[in-house]
Amino acid sequence: MGVAKSAALSECAPFMTTRRLQPIHGVFLLCLVVLFFATRPGQAQQDGLLRIYFLSVGQGDSELIEAPGGIQILIDGGPDDAVLAELAKAIPFYDHDIDLVVVTHPHSDHISGLIDVLDRYTVGTVIEAAETYDSPQFRAWENAVAAEGARRIEAAAGQVFELGPDATLTVFYPMKSYAGVTLDAPHEANVTTMLQYKQFKALFTGDMEAKGEKDLITAGDDLKADVLKVGHHGSATSSSQAFLDAVQPQIGIIEAGKNNIYHLPNQGVLDRYQASGIPIHRTDQEGTMEIISDGRQFQFLTGL
Repeated sequence: MGVAKSAALSECAPFMTTRRLQPIHGVFLLCLVVLFFATRPGQAQQDGLLRIYFLSVGQGDSELIEAPGGIQILIDGGPDDAVLAELAKAIPFYDHDIDLVVVTHPHSDHISGLIDVLDRYTVGTVIEAAETYDSPQFRAWENAVAAEGARRIEAAAGQVFELGPDATLTVFYPMKSYAGVTLDAPHEANVTTMLQYKQFKALFTGDMEAKGEKDLITAGDDLKADVLKVGHHGSATSSSQAFLDAVQPQIGIIEAGKNNIYHLPNQGVLDRYQASGIPIHRTDQEGTMEIISDGRQFQFLTGL
Protein backbone atom coordinates (compact mmCIF):
# COMPACT_ATOMS: atom_id res chain seq x y z
CA MET A 1 0.00 0.00 0.00
CA GLY A 2 1.09 3.55 -0.68
CA VAL A 3 3.66 4.35 -3.34
CA ALA A 4 5.58 7.38 -4.51
CA LYS A 5 3.08 9.97 -5.62
CA SER A 6 2.43 13.56 -6.58
CA ALA A 7 -0.82 15.50 -6.52
CA ALA A 8 -2.40 18.78 -7.52
CA LEU A 9 -5.81 20.09 -6.53
CA SER A 10 -8.20 21.73 -8.95
CA GLU A 11 -11.09 23.48 -7.25
CA CYS A 12 -14.48 24.37 -8.67
CA ALA A 13 -15.62 27.97 -9.01
CA PRO A 14 -17.37 28.51 -5.65
CA PHE A 15 -14.08 27.88 -3.82
CA MET A 16 -12.29 30.42 -6.00
CA THR A 17 -14.45 33.27 -4.79
CA THR A 18 -15.12 34.83 -1.41
CA ARG A 19 -18.88 34.32 -1.76
CA ARG A 20 -20.52 32.08 0.81
CA LEU A 21 -22.36 29.07 -0.53
CA GLN A 22 -26.11 29.56 -0.48
CA PRO A 23 -28.50 26.77 0.56
CA ILE A 24 -31.05 25.40 -1.89
CA HIS A 25 -33.97 23.44 -0.41
CA GLY A 26 -32.06 22.94 2.84
CA VAL A 27 -28.79 21.69 1.36
CA PHE A 28 -25.81 23.47 -0.11
CA LEU A 29 -25.08 23.79 -3.79
CA LEU A 30 -23.44 20.69 -5.12
CA CYS A 31 -19.85 21.53 -5.87
CA LEU A 32 -17.62 19.07 -7.64
CA VAL A 33 -14.07 19.29 -6.37
CA VAL A 34 -11.80 17.17 -8.51
CA LEU A 35 -8.48 15.81 -7.27
CA PHE A 36 -6.05 15.04 -10.11
CA PHE A 37 -3.36 12.55 -9.18
CA ALA A 38 -0.39 11.23 -11.09
CA THR A 39 -0.40 7.61 -12.23
CA ARG A 40 0.97 5.25 -9.58
CA PRO A 41 2.08 1.68 -10.26
CA GLY A 42 1.26 0.41 -6.77
CA GLN A 43 -0.55 -2.69 -5.57
CA ALA A 44 -3.79 -0.78 -4.92
CA GLN A 45 -3.87 0.47 -8.49
CA GLN A 46 -3.16 -3.00 -9.84
CA ASP A 47 -5.77 -4.93 -7.88
CA GLY A 48 -8.62 -2.40 -8.17
CA LEU A 49 -9.56 -2.71 -4.52
CA LEU A 50 -10.68 -0.08 -2.00
CA ARG A 51 -9.22 -0.38 1.48
CA ILE A 52 -10.49 1.20 4.71
CA TYR A 53 -8.61 0.89 8.00
CA PHE A 54 -10.40 1.63 11.28
CA LEU A 55 -7.37 2.40 13.41
CA SER A 56 -7.08 1.33 17.02
CA VAL A 57 -5.93 4.58 18.64
CA GLY A 58 -7.46 4.25 22.11
CA GLN A 59 -10.39 6.44 23.11
CA GLY A 60 -10.67 8.34 19.85
CA ASP A 61 -11.40 8.08 16.14
CA SER A 62 -9.14 7.61 13.13
CA GLU A 63 -9.81 6.01 9.75
CA LEU A 64 -7.46 5.60 6.80
CA ILE A 65 -8.88 5.14 3.30
CA GLU A 66 -6.92 4.10 0.24
CA ALA A 67 -8.83 4.46 -3.00
CA PRO A 68 -8.19 1.91 -5.78
CA GLY A 69 -5.80 4.29 -7.56
CA GLY A 70 -3.74 4.85 -4.39
CA ILE A 71 -5.16 8.14 -3.13
CA GLN A 72 -4.97 8.22 0.68
CA ILE A 73 -7.48 9.93 2.96
CA LEU A 74 -7.18 10.14 6.75
CA ILE A 75 -10.30 10.97 8.75
CA ASP A 76 -9.33 12.21 12.24
CA GLY A 77 -6.21 11.21 14.14
CA GLY A 78 -7.18 10.05 17.61
CA PRO A 79 -6.03 11.47 20.96
CA ASP A 80 -2.23 11.15 20.66
CA ASP A 81 0.66 9.78 18.61
CA ALA A 82 -0.70 6.21 18.74
CA VAL A 83 -2.04 6.91 15.25
CA LEU A 84 1.52 6.89 13.86
CA ALA A 85 2.15 3.28 14.88
CA GLU A 86 -1.13 2.20 13.31
CA LEU A 87 -0.48 4.13 10.09
CA ALA A 88 2.98 2.55 9.88
CA LYS A 89 1.34 -0.88 9.65
CA ALA A 90 -0.64 0.21 6.57
CA ILE A 91 1.65 2.76 4.88
CA PRO A 92 5.18 1.76 3.77
CA PHE A 93 8.06 3.56 5.48
CA TYR A 94 9.03 5.31 2.23
CA ASP A 95 5.58 6.86 1.74
CA HIS A 96 5.60 10.27 3.45
CA ASP A 97 2.45 11.76 1.92
CA ILE A 98 -1.24 11.74 2.80
CA ASP A 99 -3.37 13.34 0.12
CA LEU A 100 -6.38 14.44 2.15
CA VAL A 101 -7.14 14.85 5.87
CA VAL A 102 -10.74 15.23 7.03
CA VAL A 103 -11.25 16.77 10.48
CA THR A 104 -14.70 15.88 11.76
CA HIS A 105 -14.55 18.33 14.70
CA PRO A 106 -11.95 19.90 17.02
CA HIS A 107 -12.22 17.70 20.14
CA SER A 108 -8.85 16.41 21.29
CA ASP A 109 -9.70 12.72 20.81
CA HIS A 110 -10.01 13.46 17.09
CA ILE A 111 -7.38 16.15 16.35
CA SER A 112 -4.48 15.69 18.78
CA GLY A 113 -3.05 12.77 16.82
CA LEU A 114 -3.32 14.79 13.61
CA ILE A 115 -0.69 17.17 14.95
CA ASP A 116 1.72 14.20 15.06
CA VAL A 117 0.56 13.15 11.59
CA LEU A 118 1.54 16.57 10.22
CA ASP A 119 4.99 16.06 11.77
CA ARG A 120 5.45 12.69 10.09
CA TYR A 121 3.65 13.12 6.76
CA THR A 122 3.20 15.78 4.12
CA VAL A 123 -0.51 16.55 3.90
CA GLY A 124 -1.88 18.03 0.69
CA THR A 125 -5.39 19.15 1.66
CA VAL A 126 -7.39 19.55 4.87
CA ILE A 127 -11.20 19.56 4.96
CA GLU A 128 -12.84 20.92 8.11
CA ALA A 129 -15.89 22.88 9.21
CA ALA A 130 -13.64 25.92 9.90
CA GLU A 131 -15.25 26.68 13.24
CA THR A 132 -13.20 28.01 16.15
CA TYR A 133 -12.81 26.28 19.49
CA ASP A 134 -11.12 27.26 22.73
CA SER A 135 -8.72 24.49 23.73
CA PRO A 136 -4.93 24.08 23.85
CA GLN A 137 -5.17 21.12 21.47
CA PHE A 138 -7.15 23.07 18.91
CA ARG A 139 -4.72 26.00 19.06
CA ALA A 140 -1.83 23.56 18.57
CA TRP A 141 -3.65 22.05 15.60
CA GLU A 142 -4.22 25.47 14.03
CA ASN A 143 -0.53 26.31 14.37
CA ALA A 144 0.55 22.94 12.98
CA VAL A 145 -1.68 23.02 9.91
CA ALA A 146 -0.67 26.63 9.19
CA ALA A 147 2.99 25.60 9.32
CA GLU A 148 2.26 22.63 7.06
CA GLY A 149 0.98 24.92 4.33
CA ALA A 150 -1.75 22.47 3.31
CA ARG A 151 -4.68 23.70 1.26
CA ARG A 152 -7.67 24.19 3.59
CA ILE A 153 -11.26 23.70 2.41
CA GLU A 154 -14.36 24.49 4.42
CA ALA A 155 -16.63 21.45 4.47
CA ALA A 156 -20.15 21.99 3.13
CA ALA A 157 -22.89 19.52 2.33
CA GLY A 158 -22.91 18.67 -1.36
CA GLN A 159 -19.16 18.74 -2.03
CA VAL A 160 -17.99 15.72 -3.99
CA PHE A 161 -14.31 14.75 -4.11
CA GLU A 162 -13.28 12.44 -6.93
CA LEU A 163 -10.80 9.83 -5.74
CA GLY A 164 -10.17 8.19 -9.08
CA PRO A 165 -12.30 5.99 -11.35
CA ASP A 166 -15.67 5.11 -9.75
CA ALA A 167 -14.64 6.40 -6.29
CA THR A 168 -15.94 9.54 -4.53
CA LEU A 169 -16.08 11.09 -1.08
CA THR A 170 -19.21 13.21 -0.56
CA VAL A 171 -19.75 15.66 2.31
CA PHE A 172 -23.23 15.28 3.84
CA TYR A 173 -22.77 17.59 6.84
CA PRO A 174 -22.62 20.40 7.98
CA MET A 175 -25.46 21.97 6.04
CA LYS A 176 -24.54 25.57 6.82
CA SER A 177 -21.32 27.51 7.26
CA TYR A 178 -19.67 27.61 10.67
CA ALA A 179 -16.60 29.50 9.47
CA GLY A 180 -15.23 31.62 12.32
CA VAL A 181 -18.06 30.60 14.67
CA THR A 182 -17.02 29.65 18.20
CA LEU A 183 -18.90 26.51 19.23
CA ASP A 184 -19.29 25.25 22.77
CA ALA A 185 -20.53 21.95 21.30
CA PRO A 186 -18.49 21.21 18.14
CA HIS A 187 -20.59 18.14 17.38
CA GLU A 188 -23.09 20.62 15.89
CA ALA A 189 -20.77 21.07 12.91
CA ASN A 190 -19.49 17.49 12.72
CA VAL A 191 -18.14 16.80 9.22
CA THR A 192 -19.93 13.68 7.96
CA THR A 193 -18.92 11.98 4.72
CA MET A 194 -20.02 9.12 2.47
CA LEU A 195 -17.37 7.10 0.65
CA GLN A 196 -18.55 5.31 -2.48
CA TYR A 197 -16.72 2.92 -4.79
CA LYS A 198 -19.03 1.60 -7.50
CA GLN A 199 -21.90 0.00 -5.53
CA PHE A 200 -20.08 -0.09 -2.17
CA LYS A 201 -20.70 2.69 0.38
CA ALA A 202 -19.30 3.55 3.82
CA LEU A 203 -20.66 6.35 6.02
CA PHE A 204 -18.27 8.16 8.38
CA THR A 205 -20.14 9.99 11.15
CA GLY A 206 -17.43 11.17 13.55
CA ASP A 207 -19.24 12.23 16.73
CA MET A 208 -22.53 13.11 15.02
CA GLU A 209 -25.41 13.07 17.48
CA ALA A 210 -29.15 12.48 17.14
CA LYS A 211 -29.91 16.05 16.00
CA GLY A 212 -27.47 15.79 13.11
CA GLU A 213 -28.83 12.36 12.25
CA LYS A 214 -32.33 13.85 12.10
CA ASP A 215 -31.07 16.69 9.88
CA LEU A 216 -29.64 14.17 7.42
CA ILE A 217 -32.87 12.19 7.32
CA THR A 218 -34.92 15.36 6.83
CA ALA A 219 -32.64 16.51 3.99
CA GLY A 220 -33.68 13.44 2.06
CA ASP A 221 -30.21 12.20 1.12
CA ASP A 222 -29.76 8.52 0.37
CA LEU A 223 -28.07 7.39 3.58
CA LYS A 224 -27.95 3.67 2.82
CA ALA A 225 -24.46 2.29 3.34
CA ASP A 226 -22.81 -1.10 3.60
CA VAL A 227 -20.57 0.01 6.47
CA LEU A 228 -21.36 2.55 9.20
CA LYS A 229 -18.70 4.14 11.38
CA VAL A 230 -20.87 4.33 14.49
CA GLY A 231 -21.29 7.87 15.82
CA HIS A 232 -19.65 9.17 18.99
CA HIS A 233 -17.93 5.90 19.98
CA GLY A 234 -21.28 4.21 20.56
CA SER A 235 -22.64 6.92 22.85
CA ALA A 236 -26.33 7.04 23.79
CA THR A 237 -26.50 10.47 22.12
CA SER A 238 -26.10 8.86 18.67
CA SER A 239 -27.40 5.91 16.63
CA SER A 240 -31.10 6.74 16.84
CA GLN A 241 -33.41 4.03 15.56
CA ALA A 242 -34.60 6.28 12.75
CA PHE A 243 -31.01 6.75 11.64
CA LEU A 244 -30.25 3.03 11.67
CA ASP A 245 -33.40 2.43 9.66
CA ALA A 246 -32.24 5.00 7.11
CA VAL A 247 -28.66 3.71 6.80
CA GLN A 248 -29.40 -0.04 6.98
CA PRO A 249 -25.71 -0.99 7.29
CA GLN A 250 -24.49 -4.54 6.97
CA ILE A 251 -22.01 -3.90 9.80
CA GLY A 252 -21.21 -1.11 12.26
CA ILE A 253 -17.73 -0.19 13.48
CA ILE A 254 -17.22 1.35 16.94
CA GLU A 255 -13.91 3.02 17.77
CA ALA A 256 -13.33 3.19 21.52
CA GLY A 257 -10.56 2.62 24.06
CA LYS A 258 -10.37 -0.38 26.37
CA ASN A 259 -11.96 0.28 29.77
CA ASN A 260 -12.50 3.93 28.90
CA ILE A 261 -13.78 6.26 31.62
CA TYR A 262 -16.92 7.06 29.61
CA HIS A 263 -18.06 3.42 29.65
CA LEU A 264 -18.49 3.45 25.88
CA PRO A 265 -20.02 1.92 23.91
CA ASN A 266 -23.34 2.31 25.67
CA GLN A 267 -25.12 -1.01 26.29
CA GLY A 268 -28.46 0.40 25.15
CA VAL A 269 -26.89 1.35 21.83
CA LEU A 270 -25.38 -2.11 21.43
CA ASP A 271 -28.79 -3.62 22.14
CA ARG A 272 -30.34 -1.35 19.48
CA TYR A 273 -27.89 -2.54 16.85
CA GLN A 274 -28.47 -6.15 17.83
CA ALA A 275 -32.25 -5.72 17.66
CA SER A 276 -31.82 -4.19 14.19
CA GLY A 277 -29.77 -7.17 13.03
CA ILE A 278 -26.59 -5.10 12.54
CA PRO A 279 -23.36 -6.84 13.64
CA ILE A 280 -21.00 -4.60 15.62
CA HIS A 281 -17.21 -4.69 15.60
CA ARG A 282 -15.10 -2.73 18.11
CA THR A 283 -11.51 -1.52 18.14
CA ASP A 284 -11.34 -1.97 21.92
CA GLN A 285 -11.94 -5.70 21.41
CA GLU A 286 -10.51 -6.43 17.95
CA GLY A 287 -7.87 -3.75 17.41
CA THR A 288 -7.38 -2.17 14.00
CA MET A 289 -9.83 -3.49 11.41
CA GLU A 290 -9.79 -3.46 7.63
CA ILE A 291 -12.50 -3.42 4.99
CA ILE A 292 -11.54 -4.45 1.44
CA SER A 293 -14.01 -3.95 -1.40
CA ASP A 294 -14.04 -4.54 -5.14
CA GLY A 295 -16.96 -2.13 -5.45
CA ARG A 296 -19.61 -4.83 -5.27
CA GLN A 297 -18.81 -6.96 -2.23
CA PHE A 298 -16.60 -6.36 0.77
CA GLN A 299 -14.47 -8.37 3.15
CA PHE A 300 -13.95 -7.61 6.84
CA LEU A 301 -10.53 -8.37 8.39
CA THR A 302 -8.92 -8.00 11.80
CA GLY A 303 -5.38 -8.42 13.07
CA LEU A 304 -3.57 -5.79 10.99
